[in-house]
Amino acid sequence: MSFISFIKRKIGQTYLIWFKNSNQYFQLEEPAWFVFSKTIKRYKAETIAVKFANRYGTDMDESRIFVTDIRQKIDEMNRIVNQENEQDKPTTDLISYTFIPQSVHCYGLDGKTIKFSFETQLLEDYIHLLVKHLEVFEDCLTTPLFELFFFQEKIVFRIDNEVKGIWAPDESHLVKGKIFMELTNVMHNKADEDWLMTVHASAITNGKKTILFSAAPGSGKTTMAALLQAKGFQLISDDFVPIDHSFHAYPLPIAMSVKEGAMKTLESLYPTLNETPLNYISSEKSVRYLPAENQFVNKIYPVHEFIFIQYNKSVDFVWEKLNPVQAIRLLLDQTWVIPTDGNPDLLFDFVSQKSFFQLTYSNNQKALEVITNLMNHDE
Repeated sequence: MSFISFIKRKIGQTYLIWFKNSNQYFQLEEPAWFVFSKTIKRYKAETIAVKFANRYGTDMDESRIFVTDIRQKIDEMNRIVNQENEQDKPTTDLISYTFIPQSVHCYGLDGKTIKFSFETQLLEDYIHLLVKHLEVFEDCLTTPLFELFFFQEKIVFRIDNEVKGIWAPDESHLVKGKIFMELTNVMHNKADEDWLMTVHASAITNGKKTILFSAAPGSGKTTMAALLQAKGFQLISDDFVPIDHSFHAYPLPIAMSVKEGAMKTLESLYPTLNETPLNYISSEKSVRYLPAENQFVNKIYPVHEFIFIQYNKSVDFVWEKLNPVQAIRLLLDQTWVIPTDGNPDLLFDFVSQKSFFQLTYSNNQKALEVITNLMNHDE
């Protein structure tokens, strides 16, 4: 097995492992940790199996199977992941490629302006409706030029002739993520390496405390953020929250994507929502866009608590505090950690220092009450 470059942190009886080659995380407890600890010392598989059988009282066949399974998983997670395939490296033809745009829009980002050129309506639909409320109708010829176009059946994102990413047509979520990252960098005068991570979450603040809500798509994250905004809390960002190395959340004023199932809950609070067009993301998903109301009086919001939420119509209300091991397991499912030195340790610190909760509910009133009480509780 090849050399393993990793960082570990022990929390309770669990070891959290970060693999540098793949930027992936692994959670291990005994007896899996025993196999890992011997593997990194370059013990042969058969030697580990013998020691494993003696230590845990298992027969050799069972020991070999277990050791082989863990070593295969380690080998998979230790493989170097190239950020771009050889075939996706920018070529001279791609860098100099020109196209006739279907549309061009200028957007204002808290005093800064960008120009965005879309080759087709399909590509415009990826982004424009989420930032339409930021559109400005002034001369922006000297601003950064963002371009989204097709080249050899791939989607290409370019800024001022520098290729930032190349994706297959079915990777629209990766396209959006990269564009959101670059919009955030422009808005806050930062580069990718200035961030710890980005989280698929909504961030809400009362000016003193900031809470992040994270969930898988369709779990009620945006609905809860909209309900809290209607109660007077400020939305920092929805769906894409960048976090810096000091655990501060930064705003990105993209619109909230309100699914049809949430309309009855929100229409009385946001009367104009009914007037916005219904947009079909797929055959199974349609949304209306609710523009961000954030005025960005402040640009830095220290994160205090983190809530994983899940709307479940069969559950009235369940609220529980998570331990760090539970928290990082859920967090990593919704997070992209920037793969630079030092960030894994900072992520482990983040989980150790912050409070994490899980909320499963169908009773909006109870959910709002517990979150409001948490928000108003002084640390």
